[in-house]
Amino acid sequence: MSNDLFAKLVDAVEASPDRVLSNRDAPRWIKKLSDEDIALMSQADVMEACLVTRHLRAFLLQFEGKRFLSVSGLEVEEHLPDGFEALELTPGFLALAVSELKLVPNGSAIEIFDTINSSFLGEDGYKGHELEDVAKLFPDVSIFELNEDADSSGSIWRSLGVLLSTFYGEGPIELSDASLNCLKELYEAGSSHVPFRNIVQGHLAMSWSGLFLELYRAIEQLYSVPRLADLTDRWSSPKPFYELAELLENQLGWRPKEEDALRELIESCGASFLEMLANELCPTAENKAQAIARAIYKQRNSLVHFRPAMPEQDYSTQQWNNRISLMVKLVSKLYERHGENYMIPRTP
Repeated sequence: MSNDLFAKLVDAVEASPDRVLSNRDAPRWIKKLSDEDIALMSQADVMEACLVTRHLRAFLLQFEGKRFLSVSGLEVEEHLPDGFEALELTPGFLALAVSELKLVPNGSAIEIFDTINSSFLGEDGYKGHELEDVAKLFPDVSIFELNEDADSSGSIWRSLGVLLSTFYGEGPIELSDASLNCLKELYEAGSSHVPFRNIVQGHLAMSWSGLFLELYRAIEQLYSVPRLADLTDRWSSPKPFYELAELLENQLGWRPKEEDALRELIESCGASFLEMLANELCPTAENKAQAIARAIYKQRNSLVHFRPAMPEQDYSTQQWNNRISLMVKLVSKLYERHGENYMIPRTP
């Protein structure tokens, strides 16, 4: 990993016509911090890594009974969410970040040249580069130790979502504190079966419609649940519902009608939850579940299709925030009720 890190720095200099390195192939490294840090670099179990956007990247790793999250491309402030403890960057974590997150140097060719040209094995007194001198040549990397008792700590997308909810700052859309708190609660306490990758993708969207549609997609995954529940009451199967849904669509070409399926799912949420949804989406409706499903499906269609008969509604920032909060709560409620049946094999 150390070789890979310095090879990237060498390549960055050689891509510039203004500087030529002497001893480009000479060994270089960052000064050793401790034996534990060396062990971390060589023995840590990288559980998952994700390149979320061009700049936002993260990886989750386990080492000596502890779990760590490394993030690059997110501006993190002082007050961290519960379950996150900020750690100092070490040579081991930097080398892992450069390797796992495919970080490329962002220092100028001159800066890199001045840092590495005259420092290598063979030069008098060389004992390795200072960590801060090398770290400043790459994008910023933040390291957190996670509380393993937290539900979110086992998923890179959940952990990243918690940080995004806390440090959204001047994000692309004007999410209110209430909307961000709803998202944070979903990441922290939602069912483990929620497709959190989709939620994070929506969270990072450039428009309200992007976030709405990712939340809709999370609900859409469950559309087959009501009919499959009826089917397996009469024709039992140990397969999880997602496998049965795949079989029915691939073999028979069957999939549920979206608005009807959404209505059936909403009906399963209980009267008080329906009342909350109806107060925002259709306050005068008599058949609340049907009206809520129609309102959500109509909005989905207006965002997906580009037809004169389906114009996109012009909502205020407050209206969008209200709808996003409701959609997040609906995702949470539906996966709490149906996520396990959908994802986990059942005992006949």
